[in-house]
Amino acid sequence: MSRKVPRRKARVEELTEELAIGAAMQLRCDSREIHDVVKAVVDYLVKEYPAQDLYIPAGFNFQQYPVQRIKADLASGRSVRWVCQRYRMSHKTLYRVLSEAGQKSES
Repeated sequence: MSRKVPRRKARVEELTEELAIGAAMQLRCDSREIHDVVKAVVDYLVKEYPAQDLYIPAGFNFQQYPVQRIKADLASGRSVRWVCQRYRMSHKTLYRVLSEAGQKSES
């Protein structure tokens, strides 16, 4: 048996517990009530997507981006690609940030 197996099982159990707690908070119930359902979902994901990391995007937080600096960089002639790399965001996120900044300044 590989040394990675116990470590992997522990990570899966930690993930299950964390998801059960998070789901219970969202649903306003006891995590023990939904633990079996969450465990079934995690087991399914492990079975269907073996040896893959699942990408879980962070929630969008408009305030985390320095909008004024981004606008200044674009106004100074920097490329969209450069700005996206500099601020570690996708093109879609850049346009969303600029769109929300425009909406906030209009209100």
